[in-house]
Amino acid sequence: MADRYSSRRMGCAVLSATALLLTACSGEEKPEVAYTLPDTLCGAHVGKKAVEPFFPPGSKLTHTGDALDNGKYASGCDYAVDNAKTLLVSNFFHEDRPTARQIAEKRATDYGDGDKKVTVDATGNIALYSRGAVAVEACPGYTSDADGLPRKSFSVEILTYYPKDLSKSEKALTQLVKQLVPAVKKANGC
Repeated sequence: MADRYSSRRMGCAVLSATALLLTACSGEEKPEVAYTLPDTLCGAHVGKKAVEPFFPPGSKLTHTGDALDNGKYASGCDYAVDNAKTLLVSNFFHEDRPTARQIAEKRATDYGDGDKKVTVDATGNIALYSRGAVAVEACPGYTSDADGLPRKSFSVEILTYYPKDLSKSEKALTQLVKQLVPAVKKANGC
């Protein structure tokens, strides 16, 4: 009788080890990024590490739009991976001086998927919402554009569709939007 229990135990152990091995070997591989990550966003150098958290696995990256440093009242570009919107970057000049919170609250309403929470950094110049970030900067004395629109400040905005949950990428998103502000500021003589 002892042999019967030993055989049964041995059979269960072998079966368990085989199941464990099959589970480990059949684990799905992490999807990979088959395209080259950009090191610039809309003409502003940011480095590949800065953008990596916001580009999903896929095979083809496309980019459309204008550079942020072109002096237009509003400009921007967008990125898509395998024809799915991934990241939109834009800047807007303002004839007044809206706060980062004011702009982020509007964007959260428009793009936040029902989540209207806004977090503002200690300076008050950067605000995050569930799908993106906004940075504002003064641009006093900047001449009006061809349409005669005054420019007292500008905002740099990022709208991202990846990852779905930005809560783990808030620091990276804050750093990314901070990197874009000096490029716009310098190019436009602010």
